[in-house]
Amino acid sequence: MAAVVESAPTAATTNQQQQQPGGGGGGGGGEVSLGKGAWDCDKNEEIPPHLEAEVFEEIATMDLPFEGIPTIPPRTNMTHMAFFCNGCRYRVEAYPDWTAARVKQALFNGGIARSNNPNGITPGIQAWSDIALIYAGRQMEDTKTLESYNVPPGCKVMIAIEAAKLAPGAKPDPDSAYWN
Repeated sequence: MAAVVESAPTAATTNQQQQQPGGGGGGGGGEVSLGKGAWDCDKNEEIPPHLEAEVFEEIATMDLPFEGIPTIPPRTNMTHMAFFCNGCRYRVEAYPDWTAARVKQALFNGGIARSNNPNGITPGIQAWSDIALIYAGRQMEDTKTLESYNVPPGCKVMIAIEAAKLAPGAKPDPDSAYWN
């Protein structure tokens, strides 16, 4: 019996996918692959999987080993923060003295709307004001700075979520892992 071998997408298929309608500016376009991945909001482009660990400074080294095991050294880039939204990680330049509203605008302008679920119950992220930011279990108010929530420079563990999903009585999307 012959084995079926699937080939990886070629550069031509990748270019065709990137040139589909709705793929630019003003909150992005296109959709997040189910492989999750990462997105650079400053450049409004995907971070290739083979560069993700380098971009987010997650490469273990022997600089500070723990019992002979390589560990991830302290970050050196404190100007970029990471937000998780619908399983994808978004990298954006942001500072602790920025307000939550300013960070939301940077995320939206950088393409976070690409995470919208076409089969979702909610309308999706249509404007920066449709985003809610969460750090340490607290939803951030637009007028407060990140440092007022004790967000450290270069923080990599924040959540960006469609605000409608946090509304009282909101239900998870039908294809959400919630139902598993």
